[in-house]
Amino acid sequence: MKNNELSITCPTCGKLNVIGSKRCSNCGRPLPAQKQWEGQQHRPLSKRVVGVIITIAAVLAIGLLGLIIQHNQVLSYTTFVNNAPQKVIFYDTHRRPVRTLYLIGDRRKKTATGVQGTLVVARKIHLNKNYRSLKAVRYVDSRQRGLLKIQSEPVMEFYYPSRNGKLRSNGRCKIVGHPEIKYFSWQGTSGRDN
Repeated sequence: MKNNELSITCPTCGKLNVIGSKRCSNCGRPLPAQKQWEGQQHRPLSKRVVGVIITIAAVLAIGLLGLIIQHNQVLSYTTFVNNAPQKVIFYDTHRRPVRTLYLIGDRRKKTATGVQGTLVVARKIHLNKNYRSLKAVRYVDSRQRGLLKIQSEPVMEFYYPSRNGKLRSNGRCKIVGHPEIKYFSWQGTSGRDN
């Protein structure tokens, strides 16, 4: 008997017999009842079943792709805080300027939920000044919450509840101990402002 042929074992003598044999080729005893292997070939899947499987696979693939895109947007997002000084103007409830500060980024790293790092807060900036000599404070830019929080004295919070999570150049803000400040706007500078 060839190795690739289907076989059934005789319960009396243990000899392998070809499927479909009624009696053992060795001892002649009757073999146990067998399934009709010839008629048990695989049936092809119906078009409807194939369509359902493809639809389910497509929905799962789209959902997974959406999760990957959302995760990558968070990872690729960078806060507005960078090495170039950022001029931030604070406004009261009537949108009148109240205070101006400059934020200069020091270190940052991306996380699964946004960006965190350190920055320097300055009241004025001067050309070619080394801002690394100033005390750096921590910040967390949480894209999921739409909040940039700077752990300075006083603590500053910038809100940007946009759908795509990008930090806008103006919006609401809060500075601890300064209830009159409600809004902000910022712009990059060349380092020439005084």
